Amino acid sequence: MITELSTRMILVEDLVDKVTGRLLDKIVNNQSLIYAKSPLTCNECNSQEIVGVEIMGADNGILLWECETCNEMFLKYEPEKTEIQLQKAKDYWTNPKDWGYLPKSKFS
Repeated sequence: MITELSTRMILVEDLVDKVTGRLLDKIVNNQSLIYAKSPLTCNECNSQEIVGVEIMGADNGILLWECETCNEMFLKYEPEKTEIQLQKAKDYWTNPKDWGYLPKSKFS
């Protein structure tokens, strides 16, 4: 059980290859579940290991929640607001050399 809120930061490109249409439809299965605060348990597997997900290029702060056990994603905001932020971040780029070397086996 995670006792304090953990977060991870990712690039939209890491989530979804360049696709047409709504990015949200590719990463969040149930868009009717919206949690302003971290859900206590995952609705899919009942795990309590929920982390906040920040998206590089979107507004600062957590945009989505993710279950560490089954990788199910949950909304923090209304789908329309979330989609705007994902589209905003879609072309964000960073130089991997600025982040140092991390073997692929260490990727989250």
